[in-house]
Amino acid sequence: MEILFEFIFDVVAELLYAGGEAAVRNSKVPKPIRIMIAVIGILIFAAIIGLIVFVGVDIMRSRSVIGGLFIVAVAVLLLVMMVKKVRKGKCN
Repeated sequence: MEILFEFIFDVVAELLYAGGEAAVRNSKVPKPIRIMIAVIGILIFAAIIGLIVFVGVDIMRSRSVIGGLFIVAVAVLLLVMMVKKVRKGKCN
């Protein structure tokens, strides 16, 4: 049952991501709607990165400093990659 739920969630998330990216890049979609879709996508990814940082700090406090630092470093890497992607899409 878990595998089915995971598969359905993965398909729905992929469709939403692909549809949002296509809508943001399509000039036929009105600009305010494209901006709203882009902002919502950025906020979702920022929330995921924030959650990863929170988990890393919690691990640093309670269990392992090295493990927590690794998780925070991965979150910072994801944040840098997200900023690069946003700036690249903005310049094109």
